Amino acid sequence: MLAVAIAVAAFTPTLAGAATNGLGARAVLERQIATRVNAVRGWYGLRPLRFSQGLTVAARRHSWEMTVQGYFEHDSRNGTPFWKRIERSYPARRFSRWEVGENIAWSPLGATAVDVVRQWMGSPAHRANLLSAAWREFGLGAFRVPRAGGTYGGRPVTIVTLDLGVRTR
Repeated sequence: MLAVAIAVAAFTPTLAGAATNGLGARAVLERQIATRVNAVRGWYGLRPLRFSQGLTVAARRHSWEMTVQGYFEHDSRNGTPFWKRIERSYPARRFSRWEVGENIAWSPLGATAVDVVRQWMGSPAHRANLLSAAWREFGLGAFRVPRAGGTYGGRPVTIVTLDLGVRTR
């Protein structure tokens, strides 16, 4: 079973922790998912997404928070909307266009990059998010832990956040 969710926010402003399986394993999974996302986009004639440090910070922070606090939502546990959470690391100020989106996934098994992207592509809303020509940048946060509480029922889980964005001046 793989659970997935999607969110998108757009604005026109005119006006991290360590995984229990080690940072190396997390980085490998994130790199594999990024490669797979860009490969799928390429199959549909879309440009690849560029890595964004700010979006990665937001994605990792959110995946870790969901892991530690045992919930699965776009908004933070304290109710902060996803776009405000992302904006802390991927600011909108000084841009005429700022838009962000997010896909999240979790699996009680050791999901692979293929598993995660396949599930997102199997959902019309997630597919539309991944295949949007609007996005220019991405950040990923993926954690595998031997046990997570709350929503995850004490099972070993893989939790992934993909944050997408575009900013233009």
